[in-house]
Amino acid sequence: MSKLGALGLSFSGNADGFDRACLKPSLRLGLCELGLSGMKVHMRISFIGRLLAVCVGVTLAGGIAFGEDSKTLGGWRDIARIYEPVFVGYTFDDDDQSYLDFSLSAMFPLSILAPLDGWNPKDKFPDQEDYRDPDWFPWQPRVYFAFSGRAGQYLGTRESSPVVGKRFNPVLALRWWQKSGYLGSRASGEASGSKGLNDYFELSYGHESNGQSVGDLDDPQTPEEEAFGQRRFEALQADFLLSDGDASIARDELSRGWDYIGARWASSWIHGTGGLYVLAEGRYYLDDGLLQGEAEEYNVWENDGDYLARYDGSITRDKVDGLRIGARYQSTAFSGFLGAKEIGLSLRTGYNDPFERITARVEVGFEYYTLWYRYGYNSDLVDYYRKDSSWGISIKIREF
Repeated sequence: MSKLGALGLSFSGNADGFDRACLKPSLRLGLCELGLSGMKVHMRISFIGRLLAVCVGVTLAGGIAFGEDSKTLGGWRDIARIYEPVFVGYTFDDDDQSYLDFSLSAMFPLSILAPLDGWNPKDKFPDQEDYRDPDWFPWQPRVYFAFSGRAGQYLGTRESSPVVGKRFNPVLALRWWQKSGYLGSRASGEASGSKGLNDYFELSYGHESNGQSVGDLDDPQTPEEEAFGQRRFEALQADFLLSDGDASIARDELSRGWDYIGARWASSWIHGTGGLYVLAEGRYYLDDGLLQGEAEEYNVWENDGDYLARYDGSITRDKVDGLRIGARYQSTAFSGFLGAKEIGLSLRTGYNDPFERITARVEVGFEYYTLWYRYGYNSDLVDYYRKDSSWGISIKIREF
């Protein structure tokens, strides 16, 4: 259970009452089991959510106060951009029921908290007309806070169609924008992109978790505390078997979490009506992080088939993730294929046993939607170690 999660209060219930109401175990206030089953609506009031709300509020206030026009929100594009693609779609997964899949992602400049000209020049992103780098010292980066989240709603495939949190990823990033990227907007139907937004180098510290709470206690002192996570998991399996006829749904409540140190490099090349966009990323997952505390990996008591043997007795995230590269080509040349406008390929593997376990994802983008297929690992944070496949359709926004 992460240090961030330890500050949150979780509830599960429905209109008739609460199924479980508990403070996080690291607060040592225990778990209150009310014995009501079949209640799957999840609410989470977390530190991450409060932090995101504060950052959004501060940047909005700063944009109004220090923008050229303090009477309007015309400076919105001065204080926010998409950090990762935003999408809504439908996903079909080998190891899960199908679900409505959606994400939100945004980044905000933290320099607005100290509105001094050398630290916080007026324009915060390189697609703005008068953008310039901060100049307190040579090679000074821009500082951003970013947040990405993903959830799925099981419409008609589970009792009461619950929304399940799948990924929460706050990031503190130092970014150096490149100035040699794409310098304008293309006509409709041609390669598109905003100046410099696809061209940068970034160093970051991030926390990634699925926002759930079933796991071992941080510092168990008694046999009962040592078995705390396992007992909760087995009780949930019995609940879901009764309400949905599928005990495996309880896996969605297993807690996963890591802190990591990251580096990203992105660049784009535009030629004629075509555009090539490349993104390479490395993450080093920490055993004990500032926000997460001790990393939450696979628990032996999950008893998930023979996966433990396949991983030589230790299932860790760094065996399937940490090295990533992706490329997408955008061009009108694809229009003969059912009107396609973009094709993309991304690969990822672990830096522990590199290239032994590889995940590949292929995307074909059309005018208003994207079709995609994934084979390998990392279907979500709970089942990151399982080898399977999934596919889906989504509406995706890469920039605003």
